Amino acid sequence: MKDKVLSPQPMNAQAHYPHIPGQGKNHPEALQLRRSYLDTLVKGINLNYDSQGLHLEQIQNNIENFVGTTEIPLGLVGPLLFQNQDQAEWVHTALATTEGALVASMNRGAKALSESGGFRSHILHQKMLRTPMFTFQSMHEALAFDQWIKRHFEVIRGIAQEQSNHAELLEIKSVVVGKIVHLKFIYSTHDAAGQNMTTACTWQACLYIDKQFPEETGFEILNFVIDGNGASDKKVSFYSMQNGRGIHVIAEALITHEALSRTLRTTAEDMFRAFNHSMAISRFDGMIGYNINIANAIAGIFASTGQDLACIHESSIGILQLEPTDEGLYVSLSLPNLVVGTVGGGTHLPIASQTLELMSCKGPGSARRFAQLIAGFALSLELSTLAAIVSGQFVRAHQSLGRNKPKNWLLKADLNPDFFNTQFSLHHPVQTIEWLPNPFEENGILTELSRKATKKLIGLFPADLYLESGKKLELILKSKALGSELNQGLHFMASNIDAKLADELQAHQAKLEYANSHLKELRVYQALQKAGLSIMPKFYGAVENEEQEIYLLALERLNPDQLQIFNAENHPEAWTLELQHQVIRSIHEVHKAFADKDLSNLELQDAEDFMEARSLFKAFIDVNRKDYQHLNLDPYFQKMLGFLKEFEEGGSQGKGRKTLIHNDFNPRNIAIRNNDQACIYDWELAQQGLAQRDIFEFLAFSLEAGFKANRLLVLLDWHYALAQEFNAKDYSRKDYLEDMALVAKSFLLQRVNFYLSGSTLVNYPFIERVFKSSFEMLAVVEREIRRLS
Repeated sequence: MKDKVLSPQPMNAQAHYPHIPGQGKNHPEALQLRRSYLDTLVKGINLNYDSQGLHLEQIQNNIENFVGTTEIPLGLVGPLLFQNQDQAEWVHTALATTEGALVASMNRGAKALSESGGFRSHILHQKMLRTPMFTFQSMHEALAFDQWIKRHFEVIRGIAQEQSNHAELLEIKSVVVGKIVHLKFIYSTHDAAGQNMTTACTWQACLYIDKQFPEETGFEILNFVIDGNGASDKKVSFYSMQNGRGIHVIAEALITHEALSRTLRTTAEDMFRAFNHSMAISRFDGMIGYNINIANAIAGIFASTGQDLACIHESSIGILQLEPTDEGLYVSLSLPNLVVGTVGGGTHLPIASQTLELMSCKGPGSARRFAQLIAGFALSLELSTLAAIVSGQFVRAHQSLGRNKPKNWLLKADLNPDFFNTQFSLHHPVQTIEWLPNPFEENGILTELSRKATKKLIGLFPADLYLESGKKLELILKSKALGSELNQGLHFMASNIDAKLADELQAHQAKLEYANSHLKELRVYQALQKAGLSIMPKFYGAVENEEQEIYLLALERLNPDQLQIFNAENHPEAWTLELQHQVIRSIHEVHKAFADKDLSNLELQDAEDFMEARSLFKAFIDVNRKDYQHLNLDPYFQKMLGFLKEFEEGGSQGKGRKTLIHNDFNPRNIAIRNNDQACIYDWELAQQGLAQRDIFEFLAFSLEAGFKANRLLVLLDWHYALAQEFNAKDYSRKDYLEDMALVAKSFLLQRVNFYLSGSTLVNYPFIERVFKSSFEMLAVVEREIRRLS
């Protein structure tokens, strides 16, 4: 039995072919008709294609049957140093992408280029082609046609150029294939990409040729079409690569050994070895050109600047060249087919126009500069990606982001009144919820790192709850990532800094203070409330659901209008002696309440165990030593290596009694209410350790640079008097200060090391001040210990 063959069935003559309403019309009534029609196609789904930034009059020539817009996130890239005709300038662009880490990688490459003196670029030419095809009776007639075109070139050029203010016909090349002739009309279109422009110009020229050639020669043109697929329009071809289509631009730079080591975490030798050895397989596979991933840069800039997205693949042909030198690594990138423009197409649309303006490439006279900047940013990405591959950072970063375990995760829609009424102790039922924008999200370092590893609903969610009693409850919901997800975020950060650091972080993650942070914070808030302490935001309860990975806290939402100090980590001048006393007294209440208690149910690590990760802290020191050479901090890092040796030889055990410590006790997590009461929050890094650990960190942040030694000693003596309330009777002032020196060194090794490394990716304005203040504080403490001895 033969297989059935599908064949087209004619439509019933009376059948009606359905049409999209408002076909071909872009006015408000047609738009509304199409949106109503959409609702009939996808039932039960609200297709909201509303455009906030585009108006119908702006897109009349860009789209048919308009229904709305799609959005792609924009990331800012730069600054990148551009050596423009011996005049240096800082340039930026906006990259449209949904690929995480792409903008960060390009910025890393831009930093390395800029640290090495920037990049230079040069335009070889700008061309656009249209290739009409003519068919004749014989090859004899085709050859005669070829000669006729050559004799009439000037006339044809004049006719073609009449159709545009931008198009300049440079030459016509002919390709004779038997009785068929392909004419390559080669234009310069200046600031426009020129596909549509050259079509219109070439069409008018063809109409002249179709009429004039038969009249003058008696030969008949059997047929002609505007393009016989010989222009390589939106296609990759060797012809375009060798002869030009679009702009041919070259960018070059010399990357110094220092930038390679400090920023790209590799060497010129390793980069060139990987590049050179990989050339063979690219030739074996027939790769056109050679590059790492310039398509990412080109696609992102095309999308953000209104370019023709169908030209991304032909524009992404590139030839990367590397050569080690005595100074470092010479790099160049050639883009022979960059099809771009700064006028026409979608360049007039709001976001595209603004991005071009950001690049100083808006409007006529800008296309050459635009191509030069694209080449520079693409070169930035090439360098960063190749360096990441060579050093192992590339695979480590992707390992960190690899978790995609399907779970019935919490959704924002689940957070309805029933959820609040059943999960939290609010005393009165919730009737309605109003979710508010979050002004504090950018302050959550750990939250942002966790989001690199999971797509779950995590972070801070402010809301006003309206209760049946008529009361409004101003609340913030904190949804926690797993400790393992936080460690993955940290690993991702480390993988963008140094491969060895990332490996060390992964090896020791179970021993770090970030482990079980999702459980710790819930348990600590519950314990603080049970102890009757009022030094924290009001606590309305917690939700813990292991199966769905839900770990939630409901807390009082702090109102900045009711706080005199809030997020003041960069303002030590705000911390008066009286306010410092108040903070120390408040945290002392916690220390006293939990001193020498069994804290096993709180999921806390013992602060003394940090030396199990000693090789990690050594890796931090090695990385930071390189990154901060310009600040002449080497003596400090040498001292930190000495701290490691001291701990290895003498241990990390103090003389005081252990208690619950906040362990992230700085003004990022401390507010002062208008009544001068301290409010302490974010307990996710809590540990069991010496009380001095919290005091030292707080003072390292809240003392101004160049503080007086007497100010520090007054504060420490005041705290020593408090600490005597829960320590042994023979716990001397010297014992107290020796414990303070102990925690100071562990704070520098663990937390300050982390901030220093992270600050190479994210700006922490406080870090240099806190780093130096910590050493100055330690010096004061050690001098006092020697005096007492």
